[in-house]
Amino acid sequence: MGKRPGKLSRTPTSPLLVPRVVAWGSAAAVLVLAVAVLAWRAGGHTWSVVLGRVLPRLFNGLAAFLSGSGISPGLRLAGLLLVVLALYAYWRATRSLLGYRPGPVQVQQLVDATAHRKPLPVDDLTSRLRMQLSESSLYPPTTVPTEAPPTGFLDLLGDVDLAKPGTTIPRLLSRLRPKLAYRVGGVLQLREHRTEPCGITVTLTAYVFSGARATTVWGRDWEHAVCRAAYWVEASLLPVTRAGRRPPWHAWWARELPPELLRSYQEAKALSAGQRYDQALERYRDALRFDPQNPYIRAEFAGAQEKLGLQVEALDTCQRSLALDGQTADAYNDRLWVRRRPAPRRFRYLRLPRKYGETLGLRYRNAILLGTGDQLMRAWYPKKDEQGRQGKDGQKEESPRAEEQRRTRNGLRLLLAARYWPAAVDFAVAAAVPGDTRLYSKRGVEEAARTWLTERLASENVTDDDQRRVRVVFQRAAAQELYRLAEDDLYARLSPMTWWYGIQRALRRIWPPAYVQDGGPLRLFSRVALVITRDVWAPLRLAWALSEMPPMLDGAGYHAEPARWRGRAYGRGHALSWQAPAELDAPIRRAMRRRTSPREWQDHYICACVYAVAMNQYPSEHRDGIQNERYRRLAEKAVDQLEKAVLRAESGFTTMGRSWMRFEDPDLVRLRADPRFGDFVRSAYPGTGAMGDRLPCPPVACLLEGYTRRLLRDAALVMELNWRERAGNGSTAVDTLKCWLRAEERAWDAFRAVVGGRPSDWADRATLIAAVQESDPAAARRSDFPPGMLQESDAQSDHTCTVNLLQSVAAELRKGMSTSAPTRSRAWCAILDDALASGVAKLPAPQVRALCSQYAAAWLRLGARLAAEQDETVEVKFRGAVHSIAEPRHDTRRSPEVLWI
Repeated sequence: MGKRPGKLSRTPTSPLLVPRVVAWGSAAAVLVLAVAVLAWRAGGHTWSVVLGRVLPRLFNGLAAFLSGSGISPGLRLAGLLLVVLALYAYWRATRSLLGYRPGPVQVQQLVDATAHRKPLPVDDLTSRLRMQLSESSLYPPTTVPTEAPPTGFLDLLGDVDLAKPGTTIPRLLSRLRPKLAYRVGGVLQLREHRTEPCGITVTLTAYVFSGARATTVWGRDWEHAVCRAAYWVEASLLPVTRAGRRPPWHAWWARELPPELLRSYQEAKALSAGQRYDQALERYRDALRFDPQNPYIRAEFAGAQEKLGLQVEALDTCQRSLALDGQTADAYNDRLWVRRRPAPRRFRYLRLPRKYGETLGLRYRNAILLGTGDQLMRAWYPKKDEQGRQGKDGQKEESPRAEEQRRTRNGLRLLLAARYWPAAVDFAVAAAVPGDTRLYSKRGVEEAARTWLTERLASENVTDDDQRRVRVVFQRAAAQELYRLAEDDLYARLSPMTWWYGIQRALRRIWPPAYVQDGGPLRLFSRVALVITRDVWAPLRLAWALSEMPPMLDGAGYHAEPARWRGRAYGRGHALSWQAPAELDAPIRRAMRRRTSPREWQDHYICACVYAVAMNQYPSEHRDGIQNERYRRLAEKAVDQLEKAVLRAESGFTTMGRSWMRFEDPDLVRLRADPRFGDFVRSAYPGTGAMGDRLPCPPVACLLEGYTRRLLRDAALVMELNWRERAGNGSTAVDTLKCWLRAEERAWDAFRAVVGGRPSDWADRATLIAAVQESDPAAARRSDFPPGMLQESDAQSDHTCTVNLLQSVAAELRKGMSTSAPTRSRAWCAILDDALASGVAKLPAPQVRALCSQYAAAWLRLGARLAAEQDETVEVKFRGAVHSIAEPRHDTRRSPEVLWI
């Protein structure tokens, strides 16, 4: 599944568009030059060779080709032949260029081929297809009918009259420029007795090569089928158009791009933008099944994991993706810690910035995860009460999710020890037994450092002092990663290909077209932000970690200063002192002066993070007057940089950056408790709260618990409304009712898993969302389900009350399993199978209404239970509704057509 197929062959979207553009463009230029030389010779009998008379002489020669006066018949024939060949080369070059850009795409009216059916909303489905294509940001489709361009070059010259050049030349020049690159058509089809009955036979016609390709896609409804058809069209055009040269698709250039990969990635991006990270992670995993070696998708996957507080999983994703830049894992480790200058053959970012540039963003994300060592330590060494869940006998038992996390940590610690052991050499030497012979050789020291780090990364029986040492190791590794990343990023920016993209961007600013796509490498960070992160942020966090180190060991103590370990990140004086945060201004000013373009929001935002991290030196319980003044100045500088970042931010950042600044960014933890930050948030994002109130800033785990409660309540509401709508359907087929009850059983099982799980179990929440959407397909199109994550309402909820409520609901659902709603659903499905076997086709309307009302009541009481506080009356009603689903009975001797409740 992960292998990419070979090149395309005999398709209308040939992968040779760029070579065709270059080849036909060069041929057109050569032929135009030949025509100019021949015209110069043909016009030489009238004009002398004077520089100011070059154009008149050329025009006179071209006129001689048409009229034939003053030149021989052979010269006239040769001139006309060269003109025709030049026009042909120009025509082919413009067509190839139009297909590569790409040009306008005509979406024809869909054809309804469903016979003997109610007329379908063809206009609405056609508009949805056009909207889906336009939202892909690939090209602007035309919404008006357009005439098909001529299929051959001779059609252009069909009515050319050489005797009337005044009308022939304008007509010919207008036809040389093609107006349409691709055309999309579709025929609506319908098939019976299938889970996906609605289909579209979509045809893509490419006028560049006068070819076409077609396929038939099916969906559960017409909108679903239209969406799949749009993804198939996009997947057909991406590998041959300019948009396909951008990440994350440039590796699929000139190859068959699976529509499922495109669909999974586009849906993951949309879900992530809507702060629905549970579903986004599921879709990112689906995309990685089709393209597991894509570093860009892996980086976005790690970013979504980090937003959910899954630092260990995000670090595992990044660590296993670092060697995707054309080298092995061992070569990457050697390159990371080598002291000498690398060989020229290793300058892969200078030679191929487009191919390997995507890994720069992934490496930056990896360095940031390692650099936030305080958050990583809390995720790596969870508390004892968070490692399991309550079992049936009241004992803690390991959930499947916890088992998966344990396996992830075991594999990751071996990888981290093999890669970052040089940062732990001094700790391993200090902890070694006196007389250990391994310390007398280079290989022995490496083995001792690996062993020490592997043992300390085990999540059991690790002391607090060892955890602080591991944090220092991670901070050193982050500094070294940033040091090498800055070097490689400089090579990528010095590449001639990068200069060409810079020239293109400058030309667009001077003369911007109506619609453009930037084909250059996508930068996930600015150069100034990277330098500040390397020279200020990483050293400051390392100094913070060193200040919390335990005392020196007995006699053989270690030296924790940066110069003692094997890295080179501080070879140029980048170390900072945790006792003097005033040193931060000078390196920040030096980095700001290095900019070669207008400052970006990232430059100011990373400065705000630096000042916010420095605030951790002054805890609130140990500050005197001078320290209070320093704390105030740091807070003012941080808020000032945040204001500048918002002023320079794009519109997308002000929307996406709100939850990150308010709740997620670990650098701003201390700043969020300052009233100045609350005033800034209310000014930048009006409507956040009252001016006199302090904004609540709980950790991500508390926010996820509040979100879980909202999700469960909204899911109960959707299921209740779904059953109430079904109650009005009248008599229902037995197989339809069976599908309802199967979906009901899956929804209850997913609900119990979420209630009894932990906030980090995002897979359980994604399963619940999928079960609810499967039960009610219309819920997938609802704008309010599932709700967005990390909202203000989650921050204002009571964490303790939410935890107790979810535990109480989980305990109530475990009681009386034999009479619970999921058990009744399974019993109903079994009895419905017997009914189908005995020939019962439908369930009467009164029976359907009674059953649907009971399930609706169960979900109603469940929603009330989640919305209310600890109320005994609500609890009693909830237990009664969940355990009052009628037991099915099927007596074929009384009436073979009736199921009794």
